[in-house]
Amino acid sequence: MNKIVLFFLKKYFSSPKREWLRFDSIFMVIGIIISVATLTVALSIFEGYETVLKNTILGVNSHIYIFKSGEGNLTKQDVEQIENELQEHEDVENTSALIITQAMAANGNRIKGSIVRGIDWEKQELPSKYKKYVLEGTWKLDAGNSAVVGYKLAKELNLQIGDNFKLISPMNSKITPMGLKPKEEKFMLVGLYRSGMYEYDSKFIFIDREKMAEFNSMENEFTMVEVKLKPDWIEKADYIAYTWEYEFDYQYQISSWVDFNSNLFALLKMEKWVIFIILSFLILIASFNVVSSVSTSIMEKRTELGILKAFGASDKILQRVFIGKTLILALLSVSCGQILGVLLAKFLSYQKFFILKGEVYFLEKINVQFSYLSWILILGVSMMIVFTASLIPLKNISKLNIANIIRKT
Repeated sequence: MNKIVLFFLKKYFSSPKREWLRFDSIFMVIGIIISVATLTVALSIFEGYETVLKNTILGVNSHIYIFKSGEGNLTKQDVEQIENELQEHEDVENTSALIITQAMAANGNRIKGSIVRGIDWEKQELPSKYKKYVLEGTWKLDAGNSAVVGYKLAKELNLQIGDNFKLISPMNSKITPMGLKPKEEKFMLVGLYRSGMYEYDSKFIFIDREKMAEFNSMENEFTMVEVKLKPDWIEKADYIAYTWEYEFDYQYQISSWVDFNSNLFALLKMEKWVIFIILSFLILIASFNVVSSVSTSIMEKRTELGILKAFGASDKILQRVFIGKTLILALLSVSCGQILGVLLAKFLSYQKFFILKGEVYFLEKINVQFSYLSWILILGVSMMIVFTASLIPLKNISKLNIANIIRKT
């Protein structure tokens, strides 16, 4: 950078007059800080929501699901074939067969639809994080009729640990002289399941797989095989599922978590970038103060500018001085705005006054996350807008008439 430019920049920030504390400069700085902080908070919440939602979905469910092609369920021989085949795959961490059905959970006069999952809970490692999410009571389903229930569902049914409730299955109705009679059976609540996602916590009931087979009349039959992939392969689950269908000669229908949730995450990404573009207009509005501040500074310094031009200073050098002052203030302002945004986002994640509606947003807690990419993107876009705004009034420097300025001086 030119020595003349460095000299004036140093003088601007070290001068006893504190020119950078003028009202127009402070107004410009405050505007940039507020707009950048707002953008940082919005992106942090969106990224946190997307990350936690994805982790919860992958924690409750597995990465790949294997069903019987066409109608019917998987047989014991099918499950053995699948598990033996997948043991040799380097991308597979573990597998487990389970039985799933829909039933009505009832306690007294309260009744609620639920999804009942019969799991092999005795396995040391399951494809889902079932054991991790049982935060009250026990995850062990060793008693014949023990069950773990989502805490929201238990609350709606007014159930406490140790209480009994009924599971009613219209799908397994029996023909009696009085008509169809749904199958009923009593279970005891031994644990509360809390994943943090409303859809699961308000519907899921877990029971022992053998007990589930008896309740659902599915001896030696299974709904599907869940497969957990190793971390490096999770994002490639849809491609892996596609190759496995060919490998198993299309005997089974194989789907991945991507197939079931791709639309949701695509929508979240689109919303995040729409919000980013809209809130970037706040920085654009704040840049009007940049135009005003630079224009005012040029008018106040017109005498000094005229003298410098008379001594041979070019318009480019003088313009660089103003651009340098503006960009330094902008860099400090944007950095302060990002730090303020991070602090505000952290506060929102810890506060308990405002809670999301789980039935609408899936999650009930505001989560935040900060990525280097977002940080750099906000910094880059903000500086570009401020730089562009600072160029607008600089054309006034070339219009200064040296003779008139010196004559008035």
